Amino acid sequence: MPPAQLTLLDQSELLELVPALPAIEEGDNHGAVYTKEWVVDLMLDLCDYRAQRDLSHIRLLEPSCGDGAFLQRIVKRLSDSLRIHGRALADTRDTIRAYDLQGRNVQTARERIAALLVAEGWTNVEAIVAHWIRHADYLLAADGADFDLVIGNPPYIRAQEIPEKRRSTYIRLWGTMTMGTDIFVGFIEKGLRSLKHGGRLCFIVADRWQHNAYGRKLRKLISERYAVEAMFEMHGVDAFAASVSAYPAITLIRNGNQGRVLYASAQTSLDAHGGERLKDWFTRETPGAVSDPMFSACVLPDWFRTDEIWPSGSPEVLAFLEDMAERFQPLEDTATSTKVGIGIATGADDVFITNDAQGIEPEQLIPLLTSADITTGRVQWQGEYLVNPWDEAGQLVELMAYPKLKAYFLQHAVVLKKRHVAQKQQHRWYATIDKVHRGLRDRPKLVLQDMSSTISPVLDTQHYPHHNLYWITSTGWDLEVLGGLLLSEVAELFVRAYGVKMRNGTMRFQSQYLRMIRVPAPGSLNDDLSNALRQAFRDRDRAGATQAALLAYGLNALPRSK
Repeated sequence: MPPAQLTLLDQSELLELVPALPAIEEGDNHGAVYTKEWVVDLMLDLCDYRAQRDLSHIRLLEPSCGDGAFLQRIVKRLSDSLRIHGRALADTRDTIRAYDLQGRNVQTARERIAALLVAEGWTNVEAIVAHWIRHADYLLAADGADFDLVIGNPPYIRAQEIPEKRRSTYIRLWGTMTMGTDIFVGFIEKGLRSLKHGGRLCFIVADRWQHNAYGRKLRKLISERYAVEAMFEMHGVDAFAASVSAYPAITLIRNGNQGRVLYASAQTSLDAHGGERLKDWFTRETPGAVSDPMFSACVLPDWFRTDEIWPSGSPEVLAFLEDMAERFQPLEDTATSTKVGIGIATGADDVFITNDAQGIEPEQLIPLLTSADITTGRVQWQGEYLVNPWDEAGQLVELMAYPKLKAYFLQHAVVLKKRHVAQKQQHRWYATIDKVHRGLRDRPKLVLQDMSSTISPVLDTQHYPHHNLYWITSTGWDLEVLGGLLLSEVAELFVRAYGVKMRNGTMRFQSQYLRMIRVPAPGSLNDDLSNALRQAFRDRDRAGATQAALLAYGLNALPRSK
C-alpha cells in the first residue's frame, strides 16, 4: 500500500518492519522553539478548549511538548473543568497524550505538570502525568485515529538536518514527506490522520509548506479530505520565547467538509492585548470584517481547494487575488505563447563557467548571463561564458572533435565525475545537469534575479541565463510592454502573496511564483497605455509602471497589504 494511503492502523504494522533507529542525542533542542503563553491561550480559545466545557471527554494530543509550555495551559483548563463538572482526575487518564524526543524535556514537563496539579489541590498525580507525557518520537509512535484535538508547535527542522535513516523512515510512513520536506510536514500529516471525524488540528507553524513545492502533497491531502477552519498569519509577531526568523501562522484544520474560514493577518506589533481583541472577534456569533491597529481579519466563504500554492496576505490582498483570477489569465499562457523557465544548472559552476575565451573552441562557448550582470536593472555583461558540452541537436558532443574542450574537461575530470549526475551515467561524465535550450540565447527574453527585494525584469537578447536567473519569453507580447507590467507593484504583489518570505523582505522570483501572476490580454491595452508601460520599463520607472499597470488592470489602488 502506498504511504499516502496509510491509515494509523496500518502504520503500527509497518513500524514492525522499520529497522531500529539510533537513539536521539540529548542536548540539542531538535528544532524546538517554545511558544508564549498568550499565544497558547489564543489557540486554545480558537479550538473552544474552555473550562466551561466538560474537557474530560475531549481527547487531546500534543506531539512535541518540550518543557510543557502548551501542557501547562491545557492542564490548568482541564483542572478547572474537572472542578466545574464534578469530575475526578482519574477520569482523565486517556484525555491527554503528549510526546517529546528528549528525556530531559519529558522529565521537566512531568515535574511542572505534577506541581501544577498539586497546587490545584489534586493528589496522587505522578502516575497519571507519566501516562500523559511520553518519551518517544511522535512520528514513529502508534496512535489511534480517535483524537478530538491535536494542538501544539511542532519542531522546525530542515530536511538536510534530519539524520538520513530517520528521514527515510519518516518518508516510508508519511506520504506527504519527501527528501526535501521540513519535519513539521510529517507532524501535520500524522496529526490530521489522528483526528476522529469533526476533530481539529491547531498548530502554530511556519507557513512555508503553503508556498513551497515540497508542500504540494500536504496541500492536496488537506484539499481532498479536510477543511481549513482558520488561518492567522503571524509574520514577525513576537510569539515565541526566543527570537526566531520564521514566518508562522496559526492554522486550524478540521476533519470534515470545507466551509467558511476565519482569516486574520497580524501586524508585527500584535501582543497579548491584541490577542484578546482577536479572540473577541472570532468568538462573535457572526464575525465581520475588522481592521484593528494590530491585525486585520475577515471571514472567507471558502478556502483554496487545490494543491497549487496557497497565498497569504491581508484580507484585502486575498480578495484582490480572487478578483484577478476571475478576470485575467496567468502570465504563462499558450494563447500568447508566453513561457517561464529557469537558467541552466551545471552541477559544477567552477568548471562550466569561465572567462577565458581562448581556452575552448569558440563554438562551444556561450556568453552566460548571471545575476551579477543585471543588478543595475540593465544588462552589463561581465564576460563569463558557459562551457557548453551539447550540440545543436541536444546531444553531448564527441570530445574527439574538440581537442581544447576535451583537454579542458579532462583537466577537471575528478571534479566532474564526483557529481551525482555523472555517477548515475558515467559515460556522460562531462554533461551539465540541464541541457542547453536551442535558440534561448538569442531569443528576446525578460530575466529576473532569483532573490531580490523588488521585482526587476531586465530585457536580454544576447546571452544564456544562469541557474540564478528566471526567464520569460513570448511571441504574443511586446516584451517591453510586458516588462512594464512586471516592473510594477501590481505584479510584485502576486509574488509577495504566493512566495516564500525571507529575511529582510527578500523575495524569491522562482518560476512557480511568476506563473501565479495574472496579466491582461495584450490586445486589451490601447496604444497610450502600451507606450506608458514601455517607457516606464525603459526608464526603470517603477512608480510610472505601477500607475500604468493599475489602469491596465482596471484598479483604482493597490489593496492594503497589512
